[in-house]
Amino acid sequence: MSDFLSKFNKDKYQDMLNEQEEDKDKDKQVKEEQDKQTENQEETELPEKRENQENQENQAPASEIEDNKSELETEPPRAPSPTRNSRQRDAEEEVEIDLDYRRKKRRRMWLIITGSVLACGLIFFIYYLLVHVKVEDFVGESVSVAREWAGENDVEIELNQEYNMEYDANQVFAQSVAAGDKIRKGKTLELTSSLGPDPEEVIPLPDFSEMSQEEARNWIDENKAENLQLVTEYSDDLEEGEYIKTTIRDSGVDEAEYQRKHSAAVYYSKGKEVFEKNITVPDFTGKPKEEVEKWAETNEIDMTYEEADSDSIEPEHIISQSEAADEKVAKRDKMKVKVSVGKATVVPNFWGLTAEEAVSNYPDLDVTVKERYNTDIPYGRFISQSVEAETKLTDQDDKGVTVTYSLGKPYLADFRGQMEGDLPRLFFDEYQSKGADIKYIVKYVYSPEVKGTVVNMSKFNEFVPMTYTVEISISNNASAPPNPPDFFDDEPEAPVVDEDIEVDEE
Repeated sequence: MSDFLSKFNKDKYQDMLNEQEEDKDKDKQVKEEQDKQTENQEETELPEKRENQENQENQAPASEIEDNKSELETEPPRAPSPTRNSRQRDAEEEVEIDLDYRRKKRRRMWLIITGSVLACGLIFFIYYLLVHVKVEDFVGESVSVAREWAGENDVEIELNQEYNMEYDANQVFAQSVAAGDKIRKGKTLELTSSLGPDPEEVIPLPDFSEMSQEEARNWIDENKAENLQLVTEYSDDLEEGEYIKTTIRDSGVDEAEYQRKHSAAVYYSKGKEVFEKNITVPDFTGKPKEEVEKWAETNEIDMTYEEADSDSIEPEHIISQSEAADEKVAKRDKMKVKVSVGKATVVPNFWGLTAEEAVSNYPDLDVTVKERYNTDIPYGRFISQSVEAETKLTDQDDKGVTVTYSLGKPYLADFRGQMEGDLPRLFFDEYQSKGADIKYIVKYVYSPEVKGTVVNMSKFNEFVPMTYTVEISISNNASAPPNPPDFFDDEPEAPVVDEDIEVDEE
């Protein structure tokens, strides 16, 4: 386009020079013709003037001649006769010049020059508009908007990114060409976009317990702490807007070393949550427990389940409910239902029953009879039962009932002839396990019986107190035969009693 403009300007200038040369030639020709006419006119007029002057002098009277002489004497001397050049100049001065022609000529020349300049300017302006585009103001806009504009206007984008507190991420905050200026198509427009605030910058957390919820929100906005969340939750103990707690989810981070990249939350109270009573309570009687659990979970009801026996409602089904059917409740309201555990077995009062009757009369119960010594209750009489009478036991309960009967006063049996190794078992099974604290002490004596055989007792075959210690004599004869004669069983000799031993009798 620039080559075309330069060629166009050269052609216009050449035409203008040619016209000026033609005008000069025309002026020269006109001037030469005027000079020739002037010379011819002078050559014809000079002789006539001379003859007329001579005739006038001859015809004039003497008086006029004298007058003329006097005038001539008084007149100053004339200038010398003009030369050819002076006559030519006088002729040029007498030539009439057409001023309108020159004015038109100059006007035409200026019009041509002005038109050429305007045409060149117009062509240049159109060309400038075609290859340049006006840059928009991208500051504050997203990078995608700038890229879309660049694609439509054939402009390259060079993007630089920096951390910036004033502009959000991907927002442009600087451009190399100011808004409103022109940029040539195909050139590169440099833009600087924001990466947001620096996530590595340390911003120590303030004491939010001393700040209101609005002040905490303003602090978060001012410091661009995007990972610090302001959470509100209902509280039955704190008023609305009161501070609850601050938690930093990244472990090992102190509040004084908090950075923007760390995840944290500040909790404030929304006060006690109040719900509208708009939930209709259905009739749960006879319905499965699972149905009630599902309804309570869906409607966020604080449901309490109590177990009870029922002769008509099968287990795991509802017997009754605290809120009547078709009543209205709200979320988180408390409610109770009784769940059937089936038919219950009532524990009887075993007083007055014998041990055999206690076991046989109640097959639904696992009755265990236990006997214990008791000095106040006669033998065979009822002492106690492990489960209180009138207690209801269901299939989910342990139906074992222990009934204790009296053995009366403890009776110390004869353990002579028993081996020493059997004494612990005999005393535990016969006395200690049945509530009588009967103990023994051992004394070793020489006897014909085999070593370790009980040969004597300080008391036997008689009633003793609930707490009693008996002395037992044990044979120490290591030379006795292993199998004593049979007559020892039929007619045992009387045991040797050490007279020095004193036995306490009660």
